[in-house]
Amino acid sequence: MTDPVGESDDELLLRIRDTIDTQYVLIIGLLVLLMTAGLWVSYTTHVSPETQTETEVVSQWSRTATFDHGATVIGDNPVYDTGQRLQNQRAYFPLISPVLSGEYRFQYAASNDGNIDIDVRLQSIVQGRSDGTALWQRTRDVGSVTADEVEPGGTATTEFEFDMNQTRVQLERVEETFGETPGDPVVIVQAQTRITGQINGQPVNREFTDELRLIPDGDTFVVNDPGEVTNTSRQTRAITTTREYSSARRIGGPIVLILSAAGLSGLVVARRREQITLSPTERDQLVHSEYSEWISVGSLSVQPDLPDSGVIEMSSLVDLVNVAADAGERVVYDPNQERYAVFKGDRMYVCEPPLE
Repeated sequence: MTDPVGESDDELLLRIRDTIDTQYVLIIGLLVLLMTAGLWVSYTTHVSPETQTETEVVSQWSRTATFDHGATVIGDNPVYDTGQRLQNQRAYFPLISPVLSGEYRFQYAASNDGNIDIDVRLQSIVQGRSDGTALWQRTRDVGSVTADEVEPGGTATTEFEFDMNQTRVQLERVEETFGETPGDPVVIVQAQTRITGQINGQPVNREFTDELRLIPDGDTFVVNDPGEVTNTSRQTRAITTTREYSSARRIGGPIVLILSAAGLSGLVVARRREQITLSPTERDQLVHSEYSEWISVGSLSVQPDLPDSGVIEMSSLVDLVNVAADAGERVVYDPNQERYAVFKGDRMYVCEPPLE
């Protein structure tokens, strides 16, 4: 057997072949899995890509409603000037500014065209509420407007006005009549709006209700303003599109498929041609390299001066190395005889290829 000392590349190749040979079934299974995965990725990416359903907004429109309100000061007081207009306040004081006036504004916008009629009716509602339920109420109209053929961006505006002192007196009469007034009193300016016509080519017939609330608190009315109220309507459709994949997937799938298929076929062919399994000489070389740190190259006598019982055949090189370790000696390798030996006392322990 040739001494393999210094042939590290050959030893590495032998170890790789030996690993492939001993793990052949496992490696074949892994390559089959990789090839299957590469085939699936390639098929779903290039042949039959997945689809996805997305929702697209075809058209939309929205309406916006706001209340503007205020009261003019007519009574002498230490805070406000007479004739001053108090606009969009959080509270009003009927003793110095009894008339609350303002306007309700309705506007709409559309993604395309539109032509609608807007009918607005304003009412003043005085009621007693308990747990969200009206126990009693009195209603009167305070304003209305009709706007025809309003296009997107158009506005319908309705003015309103009522005397807060009269409302306060009305609440006092209810309390005098019924005793303790049932429910909590509230004054509501309610706008009921109906729109009819077409928006974005679709027929529209909708009703909206908006409210401006005033809560009596002694000689004050506290305002609960909803601010800008907006509602949006959308018309959508489902669109099915082909899923887009990353470059890594588009390229990686075929590469994995090709490499795994090539590796699988190459491995099977090499196995059949016995190009993977180590020959006895290669096996000896690999085993020799594994225990090279215990082995020294030397010459052994063809007929050692020992009794016949002094020569002991070992079944494997690893057993011989164990003897050397116990004896504190090195293994001597004679490349001419292809024999390994350890001398211990009057005995020689030997091992010859093929090595185990």
